[in-house]
Amino acid sequence: MASATFAGALVGVSLLGAGWSRLSAAFHERRGSSVQRFRKRVRSNWLYAALLFVGVVWWTDADRALLAAVGLPVDWPWAVLGWALVAVGAAVVATVSYMGAFPVARRVRDADMGAGAAAAKMFRYQLFIAAFVFCVVAVLQVEFRVLGTGGLLTLLAFVAAAYVFSAPLVGVSQTTAAPDDATRERLDRLCDRGGLSVARVRLLDGGGHRSDHLTRGPVGRKTLFLTDSLLDRYDDETVSALLAVGAGRVARYVYELRLFTVTAVAGLVFWGVAWSPFGFSLSFLAFAGVGVILLVTGEYASKRLIYRADEAAAERVGRAAVADALDATADEVDTGRAGSFLSFEPSLASRIGRLRDAGGAGETEA
Repeated sequence: MASATFAGALVGVSLLGAGWSRLSAAFHERRGSSVQRFRKRVRSNWLYAALLFVGVVWWTDADRALLAAVGLPVDWPWAVLGWALVAVGAAVVATVSYMGAFPVARRVRDADMGAGAAAAKMFRYQLFIAAFVFCVVAVLQVEFRVLGTGGLLTLLAFVAAAYVFSAPLVGVSQTTAAPDDATRERLDRLCDRGGLSVARVRLLDGGGHRSDHLTRGPVGRKTLFLTDSLLDRYDDETVSALLAVGAGRVARYVYELRLFTVTAVAGLVFWGVAWSPFGFSLSFLAFAGVGVILLVTGEYASKRLIYRADEAAAERVGRAAVADALDATADEVDTGRAGSFLSFEPSLASRIGRLRDAGGAGETEA
């Protein structure tokens, strides 16, 4: 019965998520939604499906019942095995949910990728997310039970690891490859033109439709990740302009600011819950309120720094080149919630508009 409950939740939620993803994707295809909007909808569908599966298992205690059915204890620390099963199940549910939208996604993106390859890539990505969440929950339990602290040490440890090992984590979650000699020579030239200094370069599999790049790693050991599609689809002027924008972000520590802001906000919430100097309710509200103020301030600062990074890139390679590069790749980068109130990233349209408006004003004055 226990295994049937767990399997039923796995199969039922997977099919529900896949069906809903297919209907949602078809709806947005008929409406002619942008690639960005389509990508956001697909992502939200598989995320909701995974959360629903976790909720069903938690509500029915299916993981604990499954452990009991095979003769294992259900108390700590054996409960960790049940959590691991839930994590893997959530990765499976998210992958199946995504595959429901895959036929439509392939048409929308005009991508030449088989279903098997797409499922394998998505499952690897989902398994990485599930493993990370599982590790956080397990270590939190250890801290609660062994050290008796409120989880702040776990938070700081994982944030430090996320920063120091941010480059290897990208390699774990996505398929990477070292560039060949010709590509490395081209990238060295383009990085020099864009003013970007990195220790390593790795290529990501863009699937023929994703033209994006990012720089991760601690200061002095940055790694540039960029998709092979970016190099294949665009000329040197476009790529160097995008790398110049990346160099501007690195010089202004945009990633570090975001990480610090999220850590500080989460730390304040943990502090208010764990120590509660003014009583639980008042402490939580007070620390959460300060956290919200800090979050909004960090988001505002991040957006301003990104605008300044665009300006720095414009001074280096030309305002029109940067605006054209951002515009050309607008539908091929993952901007997430960019432009929304709860986002560290300004909208791409506003960035392009500022560059073009300033360029037009400069030409008029001349």
